[in-house]
Parts: sequence; structure tokens; C-alpha cells
Amino acid sequence: MFNFNEDRFVKVIEDALSLRVDVEKTIDDLYDRGFENLFLIGVGGTYAHFLPMKYISETLSTMPVHVVQAAEFILQGNKHFSKDSLCVFCSRSGDTKEIVKAITFCNKAGATTLSFVCNSGTPVCELSKHHFVSFAEDDHLAECIYLEMYPVIFRLLKNRGEFVGYDKMFAQINSITPYLVKAKEQTEEMAKSLAKHHRDTDYHMVVGSGAVWGEAYDYAMCILEEMQWIKTKSIHAGEYFHGTIELTEEDTSIILLYGEDATRPLMDRVYNFAIKISKEVSVFDTRTVELPVDEKYRQYLSPLVIYTMLERFSCHLEKERNHPLTTRRFYRQLQY
Repeated sequence: MFNFNEDRFVKVIEDALSLRVDVEKTIDDLYDRGFENLFLIGVGGTYAHFLPMKYISETLSTMPVHVVQAAEFILQGNKHFSKDSLCVFCSRSGDTKEIVKAITFCNKAGATTLSFVCNSGTPVCELSKHHFVSFAEDDHLAECIYLEMYPVIFRLLKNRGEFVGYDKMFAQINSITPYLVKAKEQTEEMAKSLAKHHRDTDYHMVVGSGAVWGEAYDYAMCILEEMQWIKTKSIHAGEYFHGTIELTEEDTSIILLYGEDATRPLMDRVYNFAIKISKEVSVFDTRTVELPVDEKYRQYLSPLVIYTMLERFSCHLEKERNHPLTTRRFYRQLQY
């Protein structure tokens, strides 16, 4: 595959998987101590990757889960937040300003803070009451985050008696690495062709729903906008017909991200309309990917798999546009 370091990718996945036993011990301990609710506090990509966790929880559990934007949370506050809240954070750099401030805010309130970080010895590590370190860089960051967060969410649900398949599902997830590599391989030619076709496209719609809505949000903002400087709109499939539909034209690029949960009919509705108007409809569908888990668990892995597939498109788009994914004009380049 083009510009793909398989050894590095495997390290990211295996490092994240290796944390599970220790994460389980920490979660079991925190559960036994008791907490009132769960706050998943992020910014940018981490906020986006927390959205599937909320979706999954709400389909399986009555556990109160709040996904909040870190900077807004500090200013606005939240009446559900208290010293009895369990607050979870993720940060690749370990020094994201909004996350550092949010952890400090939560600590001062007496809440429990738990962080997943890709760089040790950083402020996020030092400030969090509990933290785990696992190597990842931007191109494979989401896979790392999901494989760290799944044990958090599903272990809590298991302890609450709301997910009896925990042990079986995670025994199967332990074998996922080669399947993710294969997912990339089978996406390669499509991604290459799509990137070449869209190298000069200046606007995309990225549509998702359910467990992959967060990935639609992330891909539009953090990849196409931040890393490629392409104007992009993330659209929830259930909202497409309530405004954005009027911007659909014959040459409008519409990228549909299909997961495998109950919201697929929302995606089908967008697809069935969009193909009547636009000649530029593209589909990434996790259902096309073989996975080592039982059918009933696949829907929970869809955000992880869709990100793995999209990375191939990003990689080829970088080449076709001669625009490195690491190039920034403003982000972390200026004080703001």
C-alpha cells in the first residue's frame, strides 16, 4: 500500500490492545468506589471520537453519559457535573490547552480524572489522577483511542449488568489487527481512484449517522479542513433533508460513511436521493470489511473501521494534491 508503514500501524494497534487488562483493573476499582455519571471531555478530534461512545452507551445502558466540548464546559459548567463525576480525556500530544485546563477544572471540583495519552511526561499525564500511555500519531490516532475507550465503556456496562457479552467480544477484538490491515488493503484502489478524481474538488459533504456520525464530523473538520484546507460540511444523515439538501447539485461531492447500526436506513435515504441529483456520490461502508467478531458486535466497531478505511483516502489525497497532511498555516503555529 502507498505510504503505509505496516509495522508502525501494527505497533499502534497492539500497544492499545495491550492496555486492556490494566484499564479493566482501573475501571473496576473506580466502579467499586462509585461515581454518579460519566463525562467524556474532548476538543476537535477527541470530542468527535467520544460521540460514538455516547451513542453506544445510550443504546445499551441507562448510565448517564455526557460528551462535552472542553472549552465550553469550563465556561458554561454543567449541572450534572460534580465531585462524583468520572471524567475521561484523550490527547495525542499531552499538552492540548483546552484539555489541560479541563483536567485542572475537574480536579479542583474533586472529580475523578482518567486520561489516555500518546506522549508520557506531559501535562495531561501529570495532572490526571489516572492515566495510560499508548503510542500513536495523527494518521492512526483514532484506532488507538477507540481500542482504549471500548474497555472503558463496555467494562462499565458489564459491571452494571448491561453487557453480558463483554468477555467474548474482547477475546475476539484481541485478533483484530490483521483484519484492520486487510480493510486498508481492500480500500486501497478505491481510495486511490477517488483521490485522483477529487484532487481539485473544493467542497465536500461528509454524511454519517449513529455510531459513525462522530467520524463524519471528524473527517470533515480534522482531515479535509485542517489537513487539506478543503471546505467541507459534516452532515448527520437525519438532518440532510432539513437544509443541506438545497446545496446538492450535479457536481457536489457527497461522501457517505455507512456503519452497521440501526440508523443505516437514514443513510439509505440520503443515498437514494443523492444519486438522483449528483454524479459524485462516494460510499465507505464497514459492512464490506471482514472482522473477527460476532455479527451482533460489528456495529460497535464501525467507527474504528470507518476511520481505518478513510485513512487510505487521506493518504492518496495528500499525494494527489501535493499537500502534506502535516502542513498547517495556523494550528499550533500561532498564539491564539
